[in-house]
Formats: sequence, C-alpha cells, structure tokens
Amino acid sequence: MKAVIALGSNLGDRRAHLEAGLVALRTLGAVVPSPLVMETPDESGRGPAYLNTVAILVTEESDPRRLLEALLRLELANGRDRNAGRNAPRTLDLDLITTDGPPGSWIWAAPEDLRALGPELTLELPHPRAFNRPFVLEPWRALSDLGSCGGVIPRG
Repeated sequence: MKAVIALGSNLGDRRAHLEAGLVALRTLGAVVPSPLVMETPDESGRGPAYLNTVAILVTEESDPRRLLEALLRLELANGRDRNAGRNAPRTLDLDLITTDGPPGSWIWAAPEDLRALGPELTLELPHPRAFNRPFVLEPWRALSDLGSCGGVIPRG
C-alpha cells in the first residue's frame, strides 16, 4: 500500500523530531520525503510554530487501521505525550492523510498497548481536513512535482 503521511513537530528540536519521524517511518517500509519543510503557526495558540513535511510510505501493510496503529506507536516511541490533550504541542505528529486504497471511515477497539488513547480508534480517509491545510498540500505537491507519488496525488 502507498500512503501519504504528514509529519509535524512544535516542541524541542523540531527538525530533529521530523528527521526521527522519517527514520521511524522507514521501519514500516520505503519512504520518500518531501523536499519542502514548512513552518506554520500552532492553530491552537497553545504552543510554538510547527515544522511540517509530508512523506510517501510504501508498506507491506494493506489495512489502513493497522497502519494508523503503527503510526500512533511511532509517535509514542518518539516522545508524543497524548495525555496533554487534543492539539497540545507535540514532539512528533504523524497523520495518515490518504492511501491508494478506497476511501472510508472506521471505528474499532483500540489494541491493548494503545488503550491509553481511548477505548476506540477512528480513521477517516482521506483525512477530512488535509485538503484545507497548506502545510500538507504544499509539501505533497512538491513530491508530486518530483514524480514520487505513484498514484497518490493531491487534489487541486
């Protein structure tokens, strides 16, 4: 499966956190990172500006729910504090934007190791807010300009 992953960080050494996120993604498959890293304000007003980028992940995983679980585990392993609340500043944010599979919405019981996030996990593909976020679209388009998207192309 090919997936578009948005990476963001607004705590500590943001560039180092993005680089660590790309290294972590490589444990899941082949990664093509965007040549563009954007700085954007923190939408919540609770933290410093974000650094953002996008990567294409080509993985053997074919179930987007299992991929989301893997991304959540990578965030936690890279210091993401999920107890700080929604939209809180974070070391690493990994958002599953879309895949080359069909769109859809899923709700399922959280695996035991992710229960701290809540009893259920949810996923909507494509990501419902991605197409309104320049910090996702511009790096993604930079990838498509390189011919790296292989069928996973942003609209617009």
